Amino acid sequence: MAKKPSKYKVPAFNDAILNPVGEEIVRAVHTRPNQEVVLERFCKKKGIVCYLPVRRTIKVHSITQKGIPYSYSKEVLRPMFPSYIFLKLPSSMMRVIHDANIFARVVPLQYEQSKLLDEIRVARAFETLGFEQELEVHTDIPTEGRFLITSGIWEGVEGHLVNKDGVDKWTVEIEFCKQFVTTTIDPTQFKMIPLND
Repeated sequence: MAKKPSKYKVPAFNDAILNPVGEEIVRAVHTRPNQEVVLERFCKKKGIVCYLPVRRTIKVHSITQKGIPYSYSKEVLRPMFPSYIFLKLPSSMMRVIHDANIFARVVPLQYEQSKLLDEIRVARAFETLGFEQELEVHTDIPTEGRFLITSGIWEGVEGHLVNKDGVDKWTVEIEFCKQFVTTTIDPTQFKMIPLND
């Protein structure tokens, strides 16, 4: 189901996050609750390349005015992965982030750096689509319909294609935070190879 046009534009993306040079590393950082935007501002001020994927959601405000309760909704941008942000910096600069006192830990990398960069590309694709259509972030593990897409925006991405109530949904696991992102997809627009576990 398509959303109404957003009052927000898709945030700018600094491609430098995808190109670590020399001693630079890219890591996911787990912040304290509700500190992602604070850390993003801090990094930009210090000249540290960072990426905070966001998605638009509707926030419902319930208030009482003159004894009469009512509510209204407002579109807001929230982090796609609560408490996570990506940073690119030399390992020697990690101390600067520690001194900011707004993050909890650097997420240990359980796989190659290139895999994390691929997950950043996937997060960016979902972020861009999320301004045009519905996007869900969840922890439910899909169990059927595993495919590799070999064309278009999802080229090289493995995920699950599930038809629910007549709507095709594409779900991809974001391993660094153990979450899944789902959006609608038209499978006729992509070349897909079924994967057997």
